[in-house]
Amino acid sequence: MNTPELKNILISKISQIDDAEFLLALKIILDSKNSTLTHNDYEEYNYEILKAEEDIANNKLYSHKNVEEKIEEWKKR
Repeated sequence: MNTPELKNILISKISQIDDAEFLLALKIILDSKNSTLTHNDYEEYNYEILKAEEDIANNKLYSHKNVEEKIEEWKKR
């Protein structure tokens, strides 16, 4: 089976699906296949990782309990 035939089979099968959640999952898979990361994306990712590691080293972090308490405080405003 060649690529065009496979595409036609998939299009036919997908057109018969009425499950919106399944179709959304399929769309997410297809979108991730088509997305391309640029050099800047990698640089930004690495920068964010370095910042997070520095925050951890400097004890700039919140426990799950701290976050829940902050959420409760914000809800009272």
